[in-house]
Amino acid sequence: MWFFQYHCFTGKININDSFIQKLQSNVEKYKTNPERRKELMDYQMKLDDMRYVGEKAGIKTGKEEERIDAIKKMINLSRKLNASNDFILKQLTDDYGAYFSQEELKQFIKNN
Repeated sequence: MWFFQYHCFTGKININDSFIQKLQSNVEKYKTNPERRKELMDYQMKLDDMRYVGEKAGIKTGKEEERIDAIKKMINLSRKLNASNDFILKQLTDDYGAYFSQEELKQFIKNN
């Protein structure tokens, strides 16, 4: 055991070690088996798909958060200028009506 740890510590692995040879043999069998190879490829494709979907969801969430921050800033600025809620709602509807419903925009105004 100490011998194996020493080689790992120095970055050198004794490829003549029976455990290492058996491990390499099993890896080769696994890699060359057509059925296993297809499973690995399918698994990799699923991982890639999940990563893509996750990235898209993250981008969408980030954009929505940016819009919400912009809405809050617009409301705060409009309040400083003594704008009415109706005026603020119209401005928000013009700028963000494609992304949020009237009720959602009214809720933003109410909460800010």
